[in-house]
Amino acid sequence: MPRAQSQLAFPSRLYPAGRDLERRTSRAAATAERDRSSFAPRRIKETTLIVGASVFSALAFNGAFFSRVFGSYGIGSGYAVFDASLLLILVALNLVVFSLLGSKLTTKPVIVVLQVASAISSYFMGAYGIMVDDDMMRNAVETNAAETLDLISMPLVLHVLLLGVLPSWFVLRLSVEYGSLWRGALRRLALAVLSLLLIAALLFGSGPTFASFFREHKPMRFFCNPATYLVATFHLVRDRGAEDAPLRTIAPDARRAESESRKLVVFVVGETARADRFSLNGYERDTNPLLRNEDVISFRNVEASGTSTATAVPLMFSHMGRKHPDADAVRSTENVLDVLARVGVSVLWRDNNSSSKGVADRVEYENFKDPALNPIVDGEPRDEGMLAGLQEYIDAREGDVFIVLHQMGSHGPAYSTRYPTGFEVFHPACHSNLLDRCDRGDLDNAYDNTIVYTDYFLTRVIELLGNNDDRFETALLYFGDHGESLGENGMYLHGYPFALAPDEQTHVPAILWFGTRSDVDRETLRARVDDPYSHDNIFHTVLGLFAVETELYDANADMLAGARNTLKHRAP
Repeated sequence: MPRAQSQLAFPSRLYPAGRDLERRTSRAAATAERDRSSFAPRRIKETTLIVGASVFSALAFNGAFFSRVFGSYGIGSGYAVFDASLLLILVALNLVVFSLLGSKLTTKPVIVVLQVASAISSYFMGAYGIMVDDDMMRNAVETNAAETLDLISMPLVLHVLLLGVLPSWFVLRLSVEYGSLWRGALRRLALAVLSLLLIAALLFGSGPTFASFFREHKPMRFFCNPATYLVATFHLVRDRGAEDAPLRTIAPDARRAESESRKLVVFVVGETARADRFSLNGYERDTNPLLRNEDVISFRNVEASGTSTATAVPLMFSHMGRKHPDADAVRSTENVLDVLARVGVSVLWRDNNSSSKGVADRVEYENFKDPALNPIVDGEPRDEGMLAGLQEYIDAREGDVFIVLHQMGSHGPAYSTRYPTGFEVFHPACHSNLLDRCDRGDLDNAYDNTIVYTDYFLTRVIELLGNNDDRFETALLYFGDHGESLGENGMYLHGYPFALAPDEQTHVPAILWFGTRSDVDRETLRARVDDPYSHDNIFHTVLGLFAVETELYDANADMLAGARNTLKHRAP
């Protein structure tokens, strides 16, 4: 035996082929030993990996979906077949996604990315009752770092580590057999086709039950992972292409009507403000102790144009309206700020939120989330800081002035960080971002305190306007961008699809104030405070305030039309 080993080793030292064989044999042995000592299987087929990942994703990331299904249909034997069919459909959908996106280079990365993304998505669905649709995806993409930090918690980190990172680590360690290029592609295509046939068979087999399910429980589809956020991401990418289109000009015929007085208007964009939490609108708590002493008009029946900042803010200043068929392309179209700037009004946007969402891209913009610019930083930059230096700006302008102040307002989930300590008048207040774990009363206290601070901030704006009342015709317009769910029916935060959103997310405050030189009749407006209005009225109301004449102006949509003692402009 020793002699045989010597004869086998001798050629390997003389011939390259022998040396290559020896190296390959050594590597194979090392690989086999490593596989035996690790948790990973020695080798699996790509299709086996896809099936395993599909089953895991359906089971691990759809708790919020099935909790709603069980809540509506129960878990009794009468619906056992239906529940099993739903699970199989989710598995089949995952099989289609992983098969169509898979290849020797992409199968593992796609599975890893979707597992981590699904872990994040499923956490927020379960903890806050959040649905993932196009608007929510846009809002998530445009959320800044500070807002993201508000959402991070230890339960979130543990959830993502356990269901996202750990399974992804396991997938990356797997030794996968992909086969040849064409054979692998055919296997994945066959798997996708079989999955689609399975979906069709399941839907056909329980047709009436599924027809009822899709008709009566449409919101549930927004809790499916990863299908829901993949569709929303596709729509977001598609819509971004529309936004990159050339800017469309509106109201080229716009011109100013002659006026004897200069106008100074401050428009405050309220963040996450609910109309029913303002004592001006009948809320039993005194959340507006300062504004009730001012001569303000609070409209009680105003509907938002969206349930997220990313959607609502652009539409607030657009002429297109929430129901316009081109609403997705609103950012590629001029807005009321562009029209005002074109006719000679000095326009300034000051932001203490994430951004103007494209509204102020063509006017003067200042970011007061930057502590270097905002002089009032108490834990975070405060809304009140946006008033710093504003008088100097006004003094340096000639003609009319339009100023937009975009609040941080009542942005959640960390409501207790939205106001200085001295404004915690309702207590104990929830100081956690884990809203479902807060006592409901404590959560209400924290949110109501944000409204108290907004009350103070708006009073400071009125004080600024009053100081300029001798030189300008002054006005304050305050509109919330969207509302907020605070645990009603297990829902938190905002961003639900508009057609399905509860009133708490769509009913927003609207408060108006006018200086002594204004020609607006307050009593006429007070008689209208219960009339239905929406964000769609803002565009025309602002044009009316500045007496801008254009064919685009609609007096019927102007909240102030008919309330002016002298209406000096008409659409030509």
